[in-house]
Amino acid sequence: MFPTSIKHALENIGSLYKNWRAAGSGCIAASFNIVCLGLLWLMAPLESEPLASLRHNKAFFYPQVDFNAPKLFDPLRIFIQTVFLLAVLPPRGHGPRLVRTVVDILRAAGALINRAGDAFGAAALRCVRAVVDDSEEKKPGGRRLPSWVPVVLLVPGLVLAALCITQPFNLHGQIVFLALMFVSMIVLMRIRARITLMLLFVISFVVSGRYLWWRCTSTVSTGNGLDLFFGGLLLVAEVYAFSVMVLGYFQVCWVLDRKPAALPADRSVWPHVDIFIPTYNESLDVIKPTVYAALNMDWPADKLHVYVLDDGSRDFIQAFAEAAGAGYIKREEHNHAKAGNINHAMTVTSGEYIVIFDCDHVPSNDFLVSTTGWLVRDPKIALVQTPHHFYSPDPFEKNMHLERAMPIENSLFHDFIQKGNDTWNATMFCGSSAVMRRKALEEIGGIAVETVTEDAHTSLKLNRRGWNSAFISRPLASGLSTETLAAHIGQRIRWARGMIQIFRLDNPMLGKGLTLPQRLCFFNAMLHFLHGLPRIIFLLAPLPYMYADIYVIYATAASVFAYVIPHMVHTAVTNSILQKGYRYPFLGGVYEAVLSWYILIPTTVALIFPHYGKFNVTAKGGTIGEKYLDWHISWPFVALIALNAVGLFIGLEKAFFDPDPQYVTLVINLGWIAYNLMVLGAAMSVAVEEKEAHRFPRVGLNLPIVLETGDGMRHNVRTVEYSQKELRVRALDTAFTMPAAGERVAFEFAEEAGPVRFEGTVIENGEGWTDIAVDLPDMACERRWNSVTFSRRGMWAMNPEGTVDDRFLTGFLMLGRHALYGYRSMIEFLPGRVLPAVRDAVLSMLPRQPVARKS
Repeated sequence: MFPTSIKHALENIGSLYKNWRAAGSGCIAASFNIVCLGLLWLMAPLESEPLASLRHNKAFFYPQVDFNAPKLFDPLRIFIQTVFLLAVLPPRGHGPRLVRTVVDILRAAGALINRAGDAFGAAALRCVRAVVDDSEEKKPGGRRLPSWVPVVLLVPGLVLAALCITQPFNLHGQIVFLALMFVSMIVLMRIRARITLMLLFVISFVVSGRYLWWRCTSTVSTGNGLDLFFGGLLLVAEVYAFSVMVLGYFQVCWVLDRKPAALPADRSVWPHVDIFIPTYNESLDVIKPTVYAALNMDWPADKLHVYVLDDGSRDFIQAFAEAAGAGYIKREEHNHAKAGNINHAMTVTSGEYIVIFDCDHVPSNDFLVSTTGWLVRDPKIALVQTPHHFYSPDPFEKNMHLERAMPIENSLFHDFIQKGNDTWNATMFCGSSAVMRRKALEEIGGIAVETVTEDAHTSLKLNRRGWNSAFISRPLASGLSTETLAAHIGQRIRWARGMIQIFRLDNPMLGKGLTLPQRLCFFNAMLHFLHGLPRIIFLLAPLPYMYADIYVIYATAASVFAYVIPHMVHTAVTNSILQKGYRYPFLGGVYEAVLSWYILIPTTVALIFPHYGKFNVTAKGGTIGEKYLDWHISWPFVALIALNAVGLFIGLEKAFFDPDPQYVTLVINLGWIAYNLMVLGAAMSVAVEEKEAHRFPRVGLNLPIVLETGDGMRHNVRTVEYSQKELRVRALDTAFTMPAAGERVAFEFAEEAGPVRFEGTVIENGEGWTDIAVDLPDMACERRWNSVTFSRRGMWAMNPEGTVDDRFLTGFLMLGRHALYGYRSMIEFLPGRVLPAVRDAVLSMLPRQPVARKS
């Protein structure tokens, strides 16, 4: 006779089995799930936390499982999802009590440490400022370091660093030395001053230098040819990375945050300015906003000359330019691409200053008044460059679903490194959004035509002739990003090829006319584009040991931890402080992984045949009808993933079945492979092209305007975003019901010169927003619309709304999420319906984030 409790349990199991069968579960599936449920009940405390929370909210936590009709492999799906929820994503409110408690304790401890550190940092900063006067950096022009300063400091600094780097220590001495360096780093991190940042550079340089010295003198095995070959490859990649790191520290050790210089109060003495807008095959919709914005510029009308330079010789572009009030220039011979187009225009124009905008780069109307002041003030300045910003998301932003407030791929260079270049009088011309002195350009023969990166080469030539350059850090123009990853890679291939062409044909380390800092800044810009091979080496480095027991670092595990870990920690911490706000943690590795294979071959060819290659126009202004994974562009990532996945499998096999496993070596290499797979998975996520249905990209804008409905009532609303032909608004008064789709409305912008009125038709109403199609019947209306949107004063200097959590752990978890999304997409978009059943089954096994929470 069964006890009552067991009898009751058996009755419940029988009832559950019947319900599952009635709901559609197969006999085998229902039986297997009953067995698994029974085992789980016997082995796991389902009434205790955290399992109780998961069980009571199972429909929320396990969206891939139908608990009314379970399938055969649902127990495996539940197991995978449970591990994911407990280890990776403990949801608030429903999460495990132990995990929440540990997290709360760590957060409280971190907050306490942060408060103590901030107090110490503030006190130390007061002491530093009492000794070092950094008030100069607050002046509009900042302070540019004299060229002799780095020479005077560099020689004794290198001597002292060499002594620290090459001083022989035993393992105990190395640990003590690195402990002192680590404590010094922690202390200096809390002091927000330039001098402490430079001290962090020194510490990072010494620690990484000791690591590299150890690698060169103690870890290269010469007893085996394969060990020497693969170990030598890794060492070459590390020397490259160290060189780029050191040169990067030098470039930005004292950034110059230059502000606009004032123009004379008398506008009649302002100079004549020619605005060049080169185009080749771009559509009229791409060109229009730039032309209108140039015509709307705040500048005396009789001294503002806007020209469309059409290398496509298209009649409709000429008709538009003439009707809009801009000049139109074409040429008979179309040689030297964009550079030749600009040089030809210089022969038929005469303005004292020349402004160049790519045809998709739209300036705000304060562009000229914010940039030309420096050219007027200093007759030796030939170039004033502004940052390149983009109002449409690039493939990394769009496909990885990054927030607009996050720094984009090129923010590090355009918003930060260029400030450092300005310190050393080495600002680089970026091809657009810049003002140049005609006299200086004519002195060097116009825009450089010898390479496909005519912009950087032109700035190098100007510096060689003794001309100065400047960088205004305020965004004053914004353009269209490349729509697809393939187009983005094509653009970067041209940049990489061109920079290596300059390296071969006009090497900044050779020849006359440049200061040492200028040489180093230009050299590092070129060296950066050689990262293709080193990045691939890093992605493959742990595999020789897994495949053939080849040691790429011939050292004991203790030595590896004593040298490698400190090098990685100091480099990561220093760069995180240095690049904060300009590069999100761990995304730099993804950027390089995406581009590495594609720039490897062009840069190698350019090193050998520098004259090979031609200028390619980057396509802009397209749409993407359906979401898809670009298998063609992502095949290098797939190959690297396959190699690393096989290596991971071999490593696990060695760990469990090898009779004499080298556990520490296996752990190091398995961890390395796991990180590589995360980076490559994230790279795959960039190749998943998201649908882009809007013909015109939308730009965020938060302004109060007045909306007038068909009954004549006026209501205060705020803009949300706009495009060339549409506007999205939201109501401020919750009692106000927005007009329905199809209704006519009018709206007014309050401008300094008076209200600017437009009419339109409601397209669609959403949750808290309304889309309006703006009536723009003629060019005058289009230009007025441009004046209150794209070219309004300060438009591109507005920071995106929202904040970004750029802590290291957050960045690492984000990398993991992107990797998971990339691998899910690989299965989801298998070409040609390859093994659809297998694909769907594997997809159903992958963990998912809960969609909505129960109250």
